[in-house]
Amino acid sequence: MTEPVPSLLVSTQWLAEHLADPALRLFDATAGAAHAPGAAQAEPARAVFEKAHIPGARYLDLKNDLSDTSAALDFTRLPPEAAAAAFAGAGIGPDALVVVYSTSTYGWATRVWWLLNDLGFSRVAVLDGGLVKWIKEGRPTANGAQPPYPPAPAFEPVAQRLFADLPEVAAAVEGGGATLVNALSPDHFSGAVAGPHGRSGRIPGSISLPAGSLVTAADNSLKPLEVLKAEFAAKGISSETDVIAYCGSGIAATLDGFVLKALGHDRVRVYDGSLSEWSKDPQRPLEA
Repeated sequence: MTEPVPSLLVSTQWLAEHLADPALRLFDATAGAAHAPGAAQAEPARAVFEKAHIPGARYLDLKNDLSDTSAALDFTRLPPEAAAAAFAGAGIGPDALVVVYSTSTYGWATRVWWLLNDLGFSRVAVLDGGLVKWIKEGRPTANGAQPPYPPAPAFEPVAQRLFADLPEVAAAVEGGGATLVNALSPDHFSGAVAGPHGRSGRIPGSISLPAGSLVTAADNSLKPLEVLKAEFAAKGISSETDVIAYCGSGIAATLDGFVLKALGHDRVRVYDGSLSEWSKDPQRPLEA
């Protein structure tokens, strides 16, 4: 590449111009079920990747390779050294230039961005609009399984404390000091739709900023930053606000955190266990 990789977002045009760069590590990080372009039904994300992906991309298994599969909760982050080793196994070393995207839902891509930045690795960006925008613009796709990138030397993790844990969230509920932002849909926030463990509602004192509301419907790109800044400000969030974002499993919340980082907010963390952990204890209160 002739210039450093942007540290937050890259456009489809930028990516198209840099696909051949040998330092690029391009990943589809979609997990769970997803829709292939034009498909009516969801399928396992890896199968969708094999039907259509950006040329040169590899599939990054967020759930099985980049999460602690021994933990009680899905998508629990790995300890720093293990995480750096897992990323190295995927081909991400100290000199890699990483771009990550998802087929539709931004949270899969921003989760990988958040994990890497939490380890002090900032040479990573999210593709604005993901595969949806890429295809809408008539850009080429490839299909079939892809061999992984060669393993790379592990980078040295440097903890950035981008995650919050249960005691820190409980302290925010009991004594304030941080604004809790719920990134789930309005129906989940209100309790109209049940959450993890059959419990409904939100962590007490939370405000609602659904991750889905941060994206434009036309091409799946993020809304303009000035619009997003106004939307967060309308909820009382400024650069001086301590924010802990959460969702069901720490995925969608990373998009809220990512947008705040893009707006220049440094005081934002993601509750890794989110409602999957909070709701597991029936003594933990929920509002609805």
